[in-house]
Amino acid sequence: MTEPRPPAVDARHGQGVQIGDHTTQHIHLPAGAGAGAVVTAVHADPGTGVFVGREPDLGRLAAFLAPGGTAGAGVVQGMGGSGKTALVRRAAAAAVERDWFPGGAVFADLRGYEPVAADRIRPGRVFAPVLRALGVPAEGIPSDAAQQPAAYHRHLDALAGQGRRVLVVLDNAADLDQVRDLLPTPMAARTHRVLITSRDAVPLPGADRVELGVLPPGEAAELLRAVLEQRVPGDPRPAAEAGAVAEVLRWCGFLPQAVVIAAGVLAGEPDLAAGELAEELADTRTRLDVLDDGSGGVLTAFLASWDRLRTHDPEAARLLCLLTIAPGPDIGLSAAAAVLGTDEAVARVRLRVLTRAHLLLGGPRRWEFHDLLRLAVTRHAVAALGLAEADLAAATDRVLGHHLDTTRAASDWLATVRSRVPPPADSRFAGWDEASAWLDAERACLVAAVAVAGETSRDRTAVDLAAALSGLLSWRRQVADWVGVAEVADRAVRRLRDRPATVRASENLGAALIEAGRFEEAVSALGTARLVGRVLLDDLASEARVCDDLGLALQGTADFAGAAGQHHHALELFRELGDRRGEAVALSHLGNVFRQWGEYSRAIRAQAAAAEVFAEIGDRAGEAMARGNLAMTLHRIGSSGAAVTEFLAVRAVFHELGDRHGEGQAWRNLGVVFRDVGRPGHASTAFFAAAERYAEAGDRRAEVRAWREVERLYREAGRPDDARLAAERAGAEGEDEPIRSLRGWRIRA
Repeated sequence: MTEPRPPAVDARHGQGVQIGDHTTQHIHLPAGAGAGAVVTAVHADPGTGVFVGREPDLGRLAAFLAPGGTAGAGVVQGMGGSGKTALVRRAAAAAVERDWFPGGAVFADLRGYEPVAADRIRPGRVFAPVLRALGVPAEGIPSDAAQQPAAYHRHLDALAGQGRRVLVVLDNAADLDQVRDLLPTPMAARTHRVLITSRDAVPLPGADRVELGVLPPGEAAELLRAVLEQRVPGDPRPAAEAGAVAEVLRWCGFLPQAVVIAAGVLAGEPDLAAGELAEELADTRTRLDVLDDGSGGVLTAFLASWDRLRTHDPEAARLLCLLTIAPGPDIGLSAAAAVLGTDEAVARVRLRVLTRAHLLLGGPRRWEFHDLLRLAVTRHAVAALGLAEADLAAATDRVLGHHLDTTRAASDWLATVRSRVPPPADSRFAGWDEASAWLDAERACLVAAVAVAGETSRDRTAVDLAAALSGLLSWRRQVADWVGVAEVADRAVRRLRDRPATVRASENLGAALIEAGRFEEAVSALGTARLVGRVLLDDLASEARVCDDLGLALQGTADFAGAAGQHHHALELFRELGDRRGEAVALSHLGNVFRQWGEYSRAIRAQAAAAEVFAEIGDRAGEAMARGNLAMTLHRIGSSGAAVTEFLAVRAVFHELGDRHGEGQAWRNLGVVFRDVGRPGHASTAFFAAAERYAEAGDRRAEVRAWREVERLYREAGRPDDARLAAERAGAEGEDEPIRSLRGWRIRA
C-alpha cells in the first residue's frame, strides 16, 4: 500500500499536470480542452511509498503480466480505499524490473469517479499522452485528436509485430466506455497487456480478474507500523500499545486507505497514544472525520462511488440507503427483499448492482457493508436521496416482521425433529434441514434484530421474536445469544405491563441463565415468574414449569434439598394438569437430585420412568436426555457396561436429530466412563469425537476442555506427537482442569 500522493494540478487552464514523481509526462492542453490526462512512465523502482503484504494478489498479477499468457487485459476491482492503485503500481514496477515490457510501460489515471463529469478522463484525452510516454516523437503524434486513436493502435500493432511487449495501466476507470478504445487490437492483445483498476466490475469478456478486499489483520498492522516508521523513525507506540493499535485497525475496518490515514494521525501527533486514537475512532459520530487526511479521506472515496450509483441506478441507491437499518453483520436475500419492500427477484438484481459497484461485499446469497461505508451512507447518502425517517422506520418494521415470521416457521420444524408431530402445513421451509441452515446463517442477524426492536421501543416485536428464538438457540446451544435476547425481552415486557408475557419472558431468562451457569440470577428471575404466574394469574401450568426450572437453578447452587422440593411440586402440578411431557421432565430432574444424594435406586426408577413417558409420547430428544441421565446413575453404581450401552444409544439419537451439542456431550460422558474403567484408548477416541462435535456446535469452551483431556491421555500413553497435535487444537485458551465427572442433561418442560 503506497502513501497517498499529492492531488494532480488542475490542467483545464493550460497548467501542467503532475502527480507523484519525476516520471510524470507534462501534457499542456489549450484552455477549454477539458480534463488533461496524467500519464506516468513505469520504472523498475516503484517509488518511496510503503507497500506491505498482498503476496497472493501480486502473484496473480505477475502470472498475468508474464510473457506467454493469453489474456490481454486484467482488471483489479475493489471498493474505494482498498489499495488497487498501490497494488498495480507495485506489480507493474516488478514486471518492468524483469524486462517483461521492452516496448514500454505507462500508467494513466482516468479519474473515473470525479464528481464533476468534465474532470473524468475520456479516451480521446489519453492517446497522445500515452504515445509520448512510449517514446513516440512529437512529429509522430497527430495534432488532430480525431487521428490520434489510429496512430495509437498503429504504434501498438507495430511493436507487437516486433515482439516488443507494452504494458498500459488504466487506473480509476469507472466503466467499459472509458477503456474500450484504449484496448489493443485483437492481434496486438496477444502480445501487449492492459491492466485496469476500478471500483466497479468492468464487464470485459475474457479479462483476468483480481478481487481486492481489506487487508488481513497482520498485514494491516504491518502497514501502520511501516508508515509510522517512515515518518517517525523509532516510534515506540506500535510495540508498546499493541492492543490499542489492534483496536485502531479494527475501527479502520482493515481498509488500507483508512490504516494509512490513521498512521498519519499518529505521526502528526507524537504525544497521542494509540489508545486515545482508538477511542476517537470508536465514536461513530467522529470516526469518518478522524479518517480525513485533508482531501476528504475515506468519506470522499466512498461518496464518489455513491454519486455514480445514484445517477445510474436510483433504485439500487435507495436499497443501499435502506440497508443501513438492517440488523446484524450481513443480510440474506429474503431479508433484503423485505427491507426494500419488493420480491426476491427484484432485490437480487439491485443487490447485484451494489456488489458490482463494491458498495456491498459478498453475494450471491449474503451481503454485508464495510463498517466505514455504512457510516458514510448513513451520514450523507440517506439525506442526499431524500429518505425520511418514516421510510427508514417502515423498512425496519418490514425486516423485523420478516425475521419474526421466518423464525416462527423454523421453530415449527424444530418441533417435528424433537417429537413425532406432523410437519407444519404451508411452511416456507421444505424441512428441518432447510430451516436449520437458515437459522445458522441468520443467527447473528436475529439476535441483533431483538436488540434493535428493544432499542427502538418495538417492545412487542422484541418479546415475540425472543420467544420464537429461545427454543432454537437452546437447541443449538448458543447460550450467550440466548441470554442476550432473553434479557432484552425481559426489559421490554415490563414496559408492556403484560403479565402473561412477563411470566414467559422471566421463565425464558431463568432457563437461559441456568445454561450459562448464572444460577443465583436464575433463581431471582424465576422467583419473579413464579410470583406473577401463581399469585396474579393463578396459572398452574406456568407455576409447574417455573418450579422445575427453579429446581435446576437450586441444583446449580448445590441446594439439593430445595431443588428436590421444587421438582416434587412441579411433578404434582404436571400430573394434576395431565401434562405427560412435563411429568417426564420433572421425573428426570428429580432423578438427578436423588443421584446427588446417593439414593441410586430412587434415581434409577425416576429416570427410567421419565424415559418411558418420553418414548410413549414420541419425544425422541427428551427420551435421549432422560436415558443419558439414567446412564450416569448406572455408571455411579458400577454398571459401567450398561452405561456405555445407554450412552452409545443416546449418541446415535442425537446424531440422527442433528443435535451436535447433545452428541458431543454423549461422547464426552463415554470418555469419562472409559477413562474411569481403565480403557484410555477408547477414552481418547471418545474425547476426540466430543471435541469435534462441540466445534460443530460452536461451543468453544467445551471443545477446548475435550482437547485438553485428549492431550492428557496421549501423554500418559507415551504418544507425545499426538499429544502435541491435541494441544494445538486446544490452543492457548481454556482451562487446564481435567474433566472429572459426567455431565447430565437439563430438559425444558
